[in-house]
Amino acid sequence: MENNNNIAEIYWGKTISEARTYEEYKGAGVFADLLTDRTFKKAFNPDTKNKVCLIALLNAVLEGEISSPIVDVQSRDKEFNDGSNENRTTVFDLYCIDSAQRRFIIEVQLLMQENIVNRAIYYASQTVIAQGERGQKYNYELKPVVTVVFMEFNVFVDDRYIRRAKLREINGASVSDVLSFAFVELPKFNKPLDQLETTLDKGLYVLKNMKNLTQMPKQYANTVFELLFSTAYLAKLSKEEQKMIDEAQKAKWDEYAINKAALDRGQNIARREMAKKMLVEGDSVEKVVRISELPESDVLAIKAEIEKQ
Repeated sequence: MENNNNIAEIYWGKTISEARTYEEYKGAGVFADLLTDRTFKKAFNPDTKNKVCLIALLNAVLEGEISSPIVDVQSRDKEFNDGSNENRTTVFDLYCIDSAQRRFIIEVQLLMQENIVNRAIYYASQTVIAQGERGQKYNYELKPVVTVVFMEFNVFVDDRYIRRAKLREINGASVSDVLSFAFVELPKFNKPLDQLETTLDKGLYVLKNMKNLTQMPKQYANTVFELLFSTAYLAKLSKEEQKMIDEAQKAKWDEYAINKAALDRGQNIARREMAKKMLVEGDSVEKVVRISELPESDVLAIKAEIEKQ
């Protein structure tokens, strides 16, 4: 029973923020949150000078999983038909192609989503299918499709914050480079500023913490990510841009607050079920309070309900 104190994190995920108010959530107010849709697309735009930030981030996240480093990228239409009868479309945060003709899908996900890995596979597969040509002479020569998903919540149970995957044999040898994936769980990346060493460290730290910073840390001077600070510096933006970013941040907070309320309800239900099971099995009230993290009054009330049955 001792391991059940992690039940909430395992089944409900852990979000990147534990803010209680919007003022806490929006950060220091000096830099924009890089994880809002508008700011992320501007900060990592493959069609502006900021493409160097995107290239550096992708190369760091995908190190060891792509056959050669990305040299240059340019955007592709982010919206395409998914081939279904409903004529629905898919819109990615960023969709670009590099000089080796590899396709890159980059997404930022705020809220916990069921089957997020299957979702990534589905949309990557649509990008593969879109390369097809009609006719018997088509030889199925496919360009690689690489999907990178940055998540503001946890999906997997262990402490690794990045997972890289592709089609492999059981012994680990690669079978195909057509589909590659990287899933980054930002809440698990907890390196402090003074321990940042690699490009990956610096890229993930600034993604997660930009909105809480008041100035550019010295660790970013003369690095490729220095450009992100000038891009996200709120005082340099027009009033219209500031308003749009503020509205995006408020919308993100609303989604977060609604989701967190649902998670809290779910966690409470899970804790109460766990407490009931422990009491039925004869565990003491003190132990149930410690493990379930419920107030003693709640545990006593649950015990009283059991004794009435």
